[in-house]
Amino acid sequence: MIILIVIGHVAIATLTGALATPSKGMVGTFAGESGYALRHVGSVTGFSAVNGNCSDVTIQYQKQKPGNLGAVQMNVALFIGDMGGVDFDEVNLYVINSDGVEKIPRKTVQPLQCPGWMITNRFDMPSTTSSPEAKLPKNLPAANSGGGKIAVSTFTRADILYPDEQFELTICQTNTTPPYGQFTITVNPPGSTQPPVALISVPADIKPVMTLGSE
Repeated sequence: MIILIVIGHVAIATLTGALATPSKGMVGTFAGESGYALRHVGSVTGFSAVNGNCSDVTIQYQKQKPGNLGAVQMNVALFIGDMGGVDFDEVNLYVINSDGVEKIPRKTVQPLQCPGWMITNRFDMPSTTSSPEAKLPKNLPAANSGGGKIAVSTFTRADILYPDEQFELTICQTNTTPPYGQFTITVNPPGSTQPPVALISVPADIKPVMTLGSE
């Protein structure tokens, strides 16, 4: 797993030119200058690779495989002490596994067609730091079957993650992951490389909904 992380980190840096290009996805003072930026909060939930409703989003796979892990869902937040915010309209999300590095495209309508990722919810966190007004609604409307329902707001700067918030992300790769497989998820503002937000280990027994081993 350590080798996987190192190779993926170098590959992302090479592909994005992060070592020579200043980041544009940072708002205010961003913790990426001094190390870690984002962290996952709580457990990571996994779903078997079957089309249909998973939590608060409808997902469609290129090829269904009930015996494999399909999508994952997790909350992300800034590390304690971070100032400013991260503009998720600008970030790049990567999945790194034994096959290499895959850049996952951002999607803003349901159903979520794999590969893709989207913000499916947001939550407040206790904090003494004030945040600007005009944020996304806290709860998104339930998806209808194949109706192309918009998954995020179109408010200006509405997709900035502030220190007093958490974003719920739903993510699926091109290829589903078999039992015992492992992969990492990395979220980078343009021009920067960050350590993985989550390191995922897939269990032997794939269930429709699972709590995954992660770091």
